[in-house]
Amino acid sequence: MSSAKPKAVKHTLFVKFKDDVTKEQIMKIVNDFTHLVITVKALKSLHWGTNLGIHNLNYGYTHAFETTFDDLEGLQEYLDSPLVNEFAEGFLPTMEQQFVMDYELY
Repeated sequence: MSSAKPKAVKHTLFVKFKDDVTKEQIMKIVNDFTHLVITVKALKSLHWGTNLGIHNLNYGYTHAFETTFDDLEGLQEYLDSPLVNEFAEGFLPTMEQQFVMDYELY
């Protein structure tokens, strides 16, 4: 690990949705997730996208959601937020699998 102070902390979620989840359900999730940027102070930004299929290394994961925080404390505040937990109650059941990576940005 570097001794330099990180510029930010990233929390990246890769999702493989269940087969019966519709495009409309996914768009509602995206809209609700985007709304968290407005309502959760520690969350500085959200970027999301779908797999482009350039490499055959995605293991069935179709969507990526990258959130940005000033520091680890901000990430923890986000993870502990009742608003985020309420959002997750609707999001988690739509996932077949998820992969999360948290890292500091230098």
